[in-house]
Amino acid sequence: MSATTQTENEAKELGFSVRQGVDWSNYVLYRPIYQNSFFTHIFDYHSQKPGVSWSIAHDIGAGHGIASSTIASRFDHVVVSDPNDGYTQIARNLLVEQSGISESKFTFLQQGAEKSSVESASIDLITACECMQWTDTEAAVGEFARQLRPGGTLVMTYYTRPLIVGNERAQDIWKAIFEAYSKNATGDLLDRAFRILNNGFDAIALPEASWKTVKRVYINASQGIASFKINDRVGENRVGKNEERVWVNGDPDWSDNQDIDWLKKYFATWVPVLPENEIRGLWDELECILGGEKVRLETPIAMVFATKRA
Repeated sequence: MSATTQTENEAKELGFSVRQGVDWSNYVLYRPIYQNSFFTHIFDYHSQKPGVSWSIAHDIGAGHGIASSTIASRFDHVVVSDPNDGYTQIARNLLVEQSGISESKFTFLQQGAEKSSVESASIDLITACECMQWTDTEAAVGEFARQLRPGGTLVMTYYTRPLIVGNERAQDIWKAIFEAYSKNATGDLLDRAFRILNNGFDAIALPEASWKTVKRVYINASQGIASFKINDRVGENRVGKNEERVWVNGDPDWSDNQDIDWLKKYFATWVPVLPENEIRGLWDELECILGGEKVRLETPIAMVFATKRA
């Protein structure tokens, strides 16, 4: 594949979009960074297969290429795709202009997860990080199966808001802030997103006819699946009977210590944006509880792995 940028004729802003209030500068500063353990999980799963190939990967819903650069360090070529207008150009600027990676390493596509121009049975690894909630998951998973070579790897990941640990009063207020956010986050698209997120991707089915060796890893989910729940819009549990479930607690790569100012700036990265003044009382109460001190945060993350059947 040569380095190209392809777009659909109609500009789109789907889900996590600038129109909804996305600010990529703040996103980079206040969202978790994909650390070594994240990619270790991905590359270890992929590498344990006989005859494994590291030729072509497809980073779907790539945003501005947060995960693409590390994927490019292991694969010969990376397709970087996102449906939102302008995002692939942002990714190109980051990966090629700023990071200095050869442009020939990438193909940039403005396309959604449910339908792609990528050739059938041509991809070794698909990553869909922090984007599945904005998709028709049944259609997307079917499309992933079409693109992957037999034995290829699918990885779908999602991290939710961090939990405050060791301070129950602060966690209660933090929870109330996200409850207020979710009341403001309504509409068909967001309702579907919450049904996918609130049980840590357990609402995403991986049919046995297409997938094997399915492994669901839950990191820092100290409250079980409830760690991912923000409101009562929870989808049906569609975990297959033969799927492996793994719980990993206390991963330091998904832990941090932060103060009230950081929490406010992190919260502002969630879309649709809920203005700080609309929940001023909750912020004031949380600030009083913290008393100028930092709190311990642990971010729950779900990582779903699957292998394409022959």
